[in-house]
Amino acid sequence: MSKLTKPFRGVRDGEIYPTEFAAGDDCPTELEAGARASGALADGKSSGGPDQEEKAELIAKLEAAGIMFDKRWGVDKLAAALAEGKKD
Repeated sequence: MSKLTKPFRGVRDGEIYPTEFAAGDDCPTELEAGARASGALADGKSSGGPDQEEKAELIAKLEAAGIMFDKRWGVDKLAAALAEGKKD
């Protein structure tokens, strides 16, 4: 199971009422997609994984180079913007 990085509320399989999960709790497998989508998981592309570190590095490089970008962009689009900006 993955660890939650922030509070999350979800309905476990077979239940009808939501459960409040705290940061640091294990996320049930059936709720991982929802937790990931809300940025509440520690793994994958959510709040603290390797992609976030790479994204922060790319944003710093883009800002240093004066290249226009949107902070909502994903890692691939940021990398493409950086590569395109370096061509000019």
